[in-house]
Amino acid sequence: MKKTVNGKENITCVIKKADGTTEIVKGKNIVTNNGDIAYAQKVVGEATDFDNPYLRLGTGTTAVDKTDTDVTTFITGSDKAVDTGFPQRNNTDPGNTDGGVNIVTWKISYALGDLNVTGIAEGAITNVGTNPSYALNHFLFASSFDVTSSDQLTVYINHKLEGI
Repeated sequence: MKKTVNGKENITCVIKKADGTTEIVKGKNIVTNNGDIAYAQKVVGEATDFDNPYLRLGTGTTAVDKTDTDVTTFITGSDKAVDTGFPQRNNTDPGNTDGGVNIVTWKISYALGDLNVTGIAEGAITNVGTNPSYALNHFLFASSFDVTSSDQLTVYINHKLEGI
């Protein structure tokens, strides 16, 4: 059963514009079944399918599901490796307003010229950048947004480990 993403907006996109302004775009996410397994594997020290993860962005607005393996409509060229040193627990980057002691943060940074796209509406952390088999999560934004080649985009994905 497909469903929209309820709950806290735990995805934060920070867009640094060429004119020096900053735009913040928030989204909501669901950890997939494969993501649940990966977190369990990490806890017991096992390898996961997400040892070299990528973020993929898309334009799809279809509701997300626990069985999703990718974004609905991939934006060519938007696949980007997760930043070195991530995921982190208790991330305190100034742009990440949702980090915390029991929160796992994934960070993905796009440099100037990395993107020039309109209509970004969704994203997913996947096991590889091209033709993924698994998604750790899938998320939607309340409304789509654009990133030009003169913008820098940083995406923070926060998963609160609540024990439920």
